[in-house]
Amino acid sequence: TFHMDRPQIYFSLLPLSFTTLILYLKVLFVLWKRRNSYNTLFYKLIRTQAIFDISYVIVFFVFEIPQDWPQLQGHLQNLNNTPLVQLMYAHSYTCVVGQSINHLSMVKVMAIHLTPPLLFGLFIFYWEIPSLFLFVPSLHRMTRVTEVFYVQINSITAMTTSISGALISSCCYILIFLTLRKRFRRSWNREVSILFTSFILFLCLCALTVYFLCNGLLSMINWEWMSSLRMHYYAFSFPISLLNPWCLLMTSPKIRQDVLGKCLSQTAVMRLLPARVPPKAANSPRGASDGRRSSS
Repeated sequence: TFHMDRPQIYFSLLPLSFTTLILYLKVLFVLWKRRNSYNTLFYKLIRTQAIFDISYVIVFFVFEIPQDWPQLQGHLQNLNNTPLVQLMYAHSYTCVVGQSINHLSMVKVMAIHLTPPLLFGLFIFYWEIPSLFLFVPSLHRMTRVTEVFYVQINSITAMTTSISGALISSCCYILIFLTLRKRFRRSWNREVSILFTSFILFLCLCALTVYFLCNGLLSMINWEWMSSLRMHYYAFSFPISLLNPWCLLMTSPKIRQDVLGKCLSQTAVMRLLPARVPPKAANSPRGASDGRRSSS
């Protein structure tokens, strides 16, 4: 098995995560304040996706970081008599399913995007045997311990969901690019923000799918390897949780100006990014992103 000191990694992730969360909240505030201008399915998905992204990062740091510091392990053991341990476990899988089916949402964004993850999370919270934080001698560290049967069920569910999301997203992108081939290249500018952001998240979903494929198989074959792999889950989950606001700022001059303000959005670095707002996209919310095209 491989081992890496996670506390050092957390120190590098904390500044990036803190900055991204502030930026994410500012993006959400702009989308809410100017909701009449950002009223397409694409931006509605961004809002619901943010629920999973932001809450996942916060819960991860609250419950995962103490596992690697002996001074904080007593705090985790005190949580074993509360429903918070199982709530954290249910929340992690709720976010996994929610981030995977983001690419499957076609209509009724809130109902389709939020209901399945919440139902799965409620199943874990109410029907599964509660998890506990325990020191595991073979791992030389404290970690969350869950019944083997439920670990396998949850791992296979996450694997199935992520694979399904990746496959359906792949089919959507094939259809999108076949359609774009028949159009003038200058018309692509109207969808560049949607295409770039969703494609980056699609690549993150593919990486997450590979992780859950390995995790699901190892849960039935080799628990020691699975435990080593799960120690580095953050490397697969954090990109899909943190990249959304950065992709939007990089590709959408309108979002960039609304979020950063006129001065910051016109700095030398920002001028290297796409700076032209197509008239149709600026004046007509649905001209920038048709709901059916942006749902992938």
